[in-house]
Amino acid sequence: QINDQGTTIILTTHYLEEAERMCHNIAIIDEGKIIQNSSMKHLLKQLNSETFVLYLREELQQVPTLKGFDNVLSLDPQSIEVEVPNKRSINDLIGELEAQGIVVERMRNKVNRLEELFVKLTSKADKKGLD
Repeated sequence: QINDQGTTIILTTHYLEEAERMCHNIAIIDEGKIIQNSSMKHLLKQLNSETFVLYLREELQQVPTLKGFDNVLSLDPQSIEVEVPNKRSINDLIGELEAQGIVVERMRNKVNRLEELFVKLTSKADKKGLD
């Protein structure tokens, strides 16, 4: 309510799921330096893909080949992990699976989107491009 009335609230947290759910703007600090400071929406647009875990109605005999989805991994006979590139939608993925007679009962994100981006931005290899 206080925020809705115009008061800025500064939240510091290591729980990135909480930050993604509650914050409109975010600053990511790494080794004492602000490496990103923008709206949550703008920040999350930097992700090139999102990974989902899909729980299937029937067991699979083999990992399906899905047009437009290069990274498909079998976790067990009744669940797969699929990386969905930004240029594709979750509806495209479900359609590809349904075309092969594969029914998805439920799904979830593999990791929190902000956590995925935070790891990418703060990893040693990716930091070179930020200097």
